[in-house]
Amino acid sequence: MKRGEDVIRYRQKMETKSFIIKENLHLTEKLYLLILEGSFSKSPVPGQFVHIKIEPFFLRRPFSIAFYQDNSLKILYRIVGRATEVLSMAEKGGLLSVIGPLGNGFPLNKKYRNIYLVGGGTGIAPLLFLTKHLSQQNCRITFFYGARTSQCIAFNILPYGINYVFSTDDGSYGYKGTVGDIMEHHIQRNDIPDVIYGGGPYGMLKQVAEIARRYRIPAFVSLENRMACGTGICYGCVTKIVNNKGRWVYKRVCKDGPVFSTKEVLWE
Repeated sequence: MKRGEDVIRYRQKMETKSFIIKENLHLTEKLYLLILEGSFSKSPVPGQFVHIKIEPFFLRRPFSIAFYQDNSLKILYRIVGRATEVLSMAEKGGLLSVIGPLGNGFPLNKKYRNIYLVGGGTGIAPLLFLTKHLSQQNCRITFFYGARTSQCIAFNILPYGINYVFSTDDGSYGYKGTVGDIMEHHIQRNDIPDVIYGGGPYGMLKQVAEIARRYRIPAFVSLENRMACGTGICYGCVTKIVNNKGRWVYKRVCKDGPVFSTKEVLWE
C-alpha cells in the first residue's frame, strides 16, 4: 500500500501535455534537436526528463531536457531504433503527447565556484540545460565534451561563454583519448573543481566516478537506463545503490533518479 500511495503522489505531480513541433533539426550524424512549443505549470530543472509518445509505439520514450524556458522545450536525441527513426521524420506543426517533468535534477550549490561538466553523446543534453542555470552564477565552468569523431560533435547547439575542452576517440578534433582521461589531466595540473556534473554512456560515467573518488571531489551524474513506464511503477529501470548502512538496494532511475551522486551508485 505504501508503494502504491508513493507512486500515486508522484504521478499527481506530472502533467500530460500536447506540444507543437516547431523544428526537428538534423545536427550531425544521427543526432537531432527537437524544438517544441508548449509549457508545464511547473518549470523543469536541469537533470529532469520527459516521456514522449511516438506513434504507433505503445511505450513512451524518455528524453533528457536540453532546454526549457517560457513556451519552449528542446530535446536532444539520437536515432538508435525504429521509434527514434520515426521521431526524426516528424514534421513541423505536428503534435506530441509529453509527460513531465519527471525525475530529479542536479543539486546546485552557490558555494561551487569551479565547476566541471563532463558529457558525451546525448548525455550532454541535461548539461546544456544546466549551463543556463550556472551561467547566472559567478562561477567558472569547464565543459569536457567527448565524442567518437569530430562528426559526432554538435557544435552548433553549444552555449557561448563556456570553456570547452574537446576530445575524440580517433583524435580528429581536440585531444585524442577518453573524456575522463582529459579531465583527469586538468585535475593533475592542480585545477581541482568544487564539483563534477556528468551525463553520457555508462562507461564514461563510471570513469568519472572513479576519478571523483580518487581526488575526493563531489560528483553527480545522470544515468541513462532503459525505461518502460517512466513513473516508478514497473521497476524496469532499476540500478544498484549503496544505502547509508553500506548495503546495496535497487532504486528506480526514473523516479529516484536519473541524477545520483557517484558515491551512491554501485558501479559494475
